Amino acid sequence: MSGHSKWITIKHKKALVDAKRGNMFTKMAMLITVAVKKGGGVGDVNNNFSLRLAVEKAKMVNMPKENITRAIEKGLGKGEAGEIEEILLEGYGPGGVALVIETMSDNHNRTVAEIKNILEKQEGSLGEPGSVLFQFERVGRVGYTGKLSEEQSLELIDLGVKEFEEDQEGGEMDTGIDEIKEVMKYLSDQGLAEVAGEVVYKPKTINKLADSEKVRKLLELLLEHDDVQEVYTNVE
Repeated sequence: MSGHSKWITIKHKKALVDAKRGNMFTKMAMLITVAVKKGGGVGDVNNNFSLRLAVEKAKMVNMPKENITRAIEKGLGKGEAGEIEEILLEGYGPGGVALVIETMSDNHNRTVAEIKNILEKQEGSLGEPGSVLFQFERVGRVGYTGKLSEEQSLELIDLGVKEFEEDQEGGEMDTGIDEIKEVMKYLSDQGLAEVAGEVVYKPKTINKLADSEKVRKLLELLLEHDDVQEVYTNVE
């Protein structure tokens, strides 16, 4: 399965997350705040599915409950600071690797300028809207811990699961965006643990000629930026 999954990243790179916990908490707070606003100002995870996904991600990096509460209150207009907006940037990395960069910021111009600077210093460039996005498709991704039976796997296909990978610890699957909620509920009802979902940009084709070390360095620099939520690329 290609693309980048927050579930896998958190699962297998926890040490890196712990070392930059302050940075991660900042990202999660922005994600929660925007989820409240996108959900029509609803601060209840039971009535705002986007907020539920955001809070689950925050819990996976051990974000304190009080931090989550403050982020929700900010989304409800009870906090301070400027308006946060989602900014989707497209660009290229070393060797023409395609990049889709999800950011959240209270200063549009500053964020764009800083991301552009990172890209240019790493043999990349910022692209125009639409210059890269056509190389990706928007899909739902659900991860979990545990083991599925063959019967359960078949039932998940009936629910709309398109791709599926599982190892000894757990697995992840791609599905339609509209099916994320139903798939997550099914997994939870079946007793699977750490069920988490998100909407991702999945590359339609993989660039196998790119310098993976240069790309890895660029991805790390981008993800270290406080405003960057996620980076998707067409390198496996």
